[in-house]
Amino acid sequence: MAVARDLLGKKNHVISVIGDGAMTAVMAYEAMNNARYLDTNMIIVLNDNKQVSLPTATLDRPATLVGALCSALTKIQGILKTLSSCKSTEPLNL
Repeated sequence: MAVARDLLGKKNHVISVIGDGAMTAVMAYEAMNNARYLDTNMIIVLNDNKQVSLPTATLDRPATLVGALCSALTKIQGILKTLSSCKSTEPLNL
């Protein structure tokens, strides 16, 4: 949709919302990989409701979060929190 918007010369926003369940499909990864190479503005929202791995809870303990996607999104959230709390004007090399 972003490419079509650009071809038509429009200026509207393009927003894509991808849930963690959809990330198990190859098409979602392929679309994000393709978007990486586009020279266009778009907003991509990754919604992680932590249901993709469906961990099992027991009477002794709550369900633990499993899966690489959950871990990756948790790391990104930590990095973003760190960046938002930085007062320095120098860029960070991640």
